[in-house]
Amino acid sequence: MDPAGGHLGEMRAFLEVARRQSFSAAAKALGLTSSSVSKQIARLEERLGAQLLRRTTRRVSLTEAGHLYAQRTDRILADVDEAQRAVADLDGTPRGTLRISAPTVLGTLRVAPAVLACRARYPELRIDLDLTDRIVDLVAERVDVAVRLAAAISPASLVARRLADDRRVLCASPRYLRRHGTPRRLEDLADHDCITLNMEPVARWTLVGPEGERVIPVSGTFRSSDTMTLRDAAVAGLGLANLPDYVVQEHLESGALRRVLPEYGASKRASFAVYAAPARAAVRVLVEALATAMGPGAAGTGKAAKTTP
Repeated sequence: MDPAGGHLGEMRAFLEVARRQSFSAAAKALGLTSSSVSKQIARLEERLGAQLLRRTTRRVSLTEAGHLYAQRTDRILADVDEAQRAVADLDGTPRGTLRISAPTVLGTLRVAPAVLACRARYPELRIDLDLTDRIVDLVAERVDVAVRLAAAISPASLVARRLADDRRVLCASPRYLRRHGTPRRLEDLADHDCITLNMEPVARWTLVGPEGERVIPVSGTFRSSDTMTLRDAAVAGLGLANLPDYVVQEHLESGALRRVLPEYGASKRASFAVYAAPARAAVRVLVEALATAMGPGAAGTGKAAKTTP
């Protein structure tokens, strides 16, 4: 990234605030303090002789001059970034800043270890890893690689490298199964305490098995918005859980959790590494590292038509 005090640094700070409508959020994204970002934008407005942002206690918005400057600045910085990438790729050595986005849980358990290993192998890389469950706009937010869980990827202008199948595990603790019995068929789930996400009023598990996809209404006495908390609740014996395999793998191996109805472990989704073509050296080595670390469901490169969050 450009030095914080330079003109380009001020432009980047302004664009981050404009996108996020928040000085604190922009500062966090840039790895700076809110006061530093505020000072940069104040210097920029003084240099331009125009107010770019309206500031209130609750929000930040663009003035007319700010809208115009944001449009031009975005194009300028995109050209600068592209020039830097072109120079960095001259000798094929992975270097420069890599901005990566990944879902929170998958990013923590699978993506981050692969990224750390890649950084250790290529010390000239600078890593900016954002763990978020929202779907980022790679172009507008200048993200180099986004890892997504999806049935397919769009738009067609992006390259999607399939990393691994999204496999699910129905499981419970031995203590719960001793007390309540082990379900033998999907219909038995109606009689069990099921640990679920609290994203909708009525919980439903979409399960794929020998007869295809089934949507099963479930209920229970514990719900949460956090996947790791659901796993911990299952380990504590509070009920059955339906979780990604990478979330419960260690607990299955240790015996803290036991798998039930193992024939219902498939999912129509997969994890993809999504990036724009042509890919520079840093992107290529990162995507290869992700494919190696997250296999064996890794496949080739391709383009598809539709993304599901």
